[in-house]
Amino acid sequence: MKTRFLILMIVLLGMFVGGCHEIPEGFLETGEANYNPDTLIVRKTLDPKFDEIRMENGAPWVSIKMEGYLGTEQINFSIESVTSEGNEAGAAEFMKNLSVRGAGALVYPQGTNVPEGRYVVSVRLTNPGYSQVVKDCFTFIVKD
Repeated sequence: MKTRFLILMIVLLGMFVGGCHEIPEGFLETGEANYNPDTLIVRKTLDPKFDEIRMENGAPWVSIKMEGYLGTEQINFSIESVTSEGNEAGAAEFMKNLSVRGAGALVYPQGTNVPEGRYVVSVRLTNPGYSQVVKDCFTFIVKD
């Protein structure tokens, strides 16, 4: 009888100690996260025909919102990195000017001095308890 009681106490103590670790709140799944389309052309020299409204309003270049992620609200988005093959200084300058709006819409202002090239962006999603990076998910092509 004492042996059974002792075993029961050990099992209960093990459950109590094992159950005391902190479990993160909610969930975050980014395996299917993407932008569709995932590329945006940024013209350094605006075209009066195609960019008339942008020129009038000083409007920035804006991607669509990120799709395909799931998670417990509130999900915050931030720019993790910007890369450009053979153009690290340009990538750093591009990242300084890039921002993100709610639901992951990427915003790049007009009138910057970033060199022409392809700039590939990775975005971090964070919510209570989780943080994941969607690598190389959007490309800006800067042309003159």
